[in-house]
Amino acid sequence: MAGKNFKSGIDGLLQASTSEKKESDKKIRKGIKATYYYDATQLDKIKAIAYYDRKPIGKVIEEALEEYIKSYKNLTKAQKLKR
Repeated sequence: MAGKNFKSGIDGLLQASTSEKKESDKKIRKGIKATYYYDATQLDKIKAIAYYDRKPIGKVIEEALEEYIKSYKNLTKAQKLKR
């Protein structure tokens, strides 16, 4: 009867879960980390909206940017200039 090999033990399990987590983080995080400064009045309003809607502040800002981008009339021209 062949015995099981338990050489990796708990360390093997931890390494597998850690590497799996890193892979899932890479799939979720597609954006670039950046710092922005907001007017205090604007930020207070964003915080109020986030609290009222029970959303993270970043999600509220992301949704607002998406709406702005969708409504921007010269997006194609701006993208060509950027290149």
